[in-house]
Amino acid sequence: MATNSSLPETSAFRLLVLGTDLAGEFAEHLRETGLTPKHLGALAMVEQGFARTQDDIARLMRVSPSLVVRLADQLEQHALLERRRDPANRRKHVLTVTQAGKSLLAEMGSLAAAIDAELVARLGRRLGGQLDEALGRLMGKLLEDRQRPAPR
Repeated sequence: MATNSSLPETSAFRLLVLGTDLAGEFAEHLRETGLTPKHLGALAMVEQGFARTQDDIARLMRVSPSLVVRLADQLEQHALLERRRDPANRRKHVLTVTQAGKSLLAEMGSLAAAIDAELVARLGRRLGGQLDEALGRLMGKLLEDRQRPAPR
């Protein structure tokens, strides 16, 4: 871990650069569908049970609710997501991933697995496993933190 280093030597910057590169690779595969990695992220959050409503997605992705409405509109137009009024709160919509949405997530999961295999091939099995474990911990902590309501 770098301390008092130049920006390019920090883990945060390296993860940002690598993440941007990977997002570009996903965007390229999604291009013909008219969707973006944000669409895919929103869909995955609903399918995995991390988000039930548009507000949940906005909080988890740290984006404006109006952006999530647009994402949900587009996902619904592509028949990847369904929205129904929440019977407990008529102002909210409960989101459900359709079978087509599940198929797209499976396809993108296969792409992600192929990219993972490339990473392991570059790093070696041991280091690749350590990277996977570290990223799993970081992701788990991020989701745990984002599930908590923001302090007022």
